[in-house]
Amino acid sequence: MIKFTKWLLALCLFTSFFQCKPSGNEAENTDATARNDSFQFKKYVPEDGEKLIEPENNVDAFRPQLPLDQAAFKLAKGEDAKRLENEFEFMFDKNWKVKGRVFVKDDKVHRKDQEEYTFDRDGKYNGIIDGKEVSGTWMGRMEENAPIITVFPSDLKEKVTEWFVKNTGKTMVWSGTTSYKDNGIMIQFALK
Repeated sequence: MIKFTKWLLALCLFTSFFQCKPSGNEAENTDATARNDSFQFKKYVPEDGEKLIEPENNVDAFRPQLPLDQAAFKLAKGEDAKRLENEFEFMFDKNWKVKGRVFVKDDKVHRKDQEEYTFDRDGKYNGIIDGKEVSGTWMGRMEENAPIITVFPSDLKEKVTEWFVKNTGKTMVWSGTTSYKDNGIMIQFALK
């Protein structure tokens, strides 16, 4: 009797499995049929007295800012702070002009001689882009013995960028990191 009950239970489970599984033909028919729901094509028309509310653009709300008391190397301690300051020393209080930007898979030089910057030791920077003044804060750090600068523009519509910094004497080269998706860009600066 117990064997018969087990066999009957197995048979019920087996048949219910095949009843629940859709056949291959049904799936093809539903995918090939276009939906013609009438609500899909109707445009909302406000009635008298109703006012449409535009969705808010909250992109700026998630953009990080950097207060001056955290800029430059102020979060680094002891030997790390000294090393960072030594790595970035060549940048301070000099006028840097962008000699060009190069984008991945593009051999053309972009935005040549249209940008100028001055980086202060305290973590501020000022610049001119196409005749318009810009400013913000920056923070330096080391990653695997390579100096990295993160730039926080004061204008909240501008994005934060992060770059590996290479000192080449009278020029410097910034290559983008993946943190803010700048890894496809290189910038060459020269002293003005």
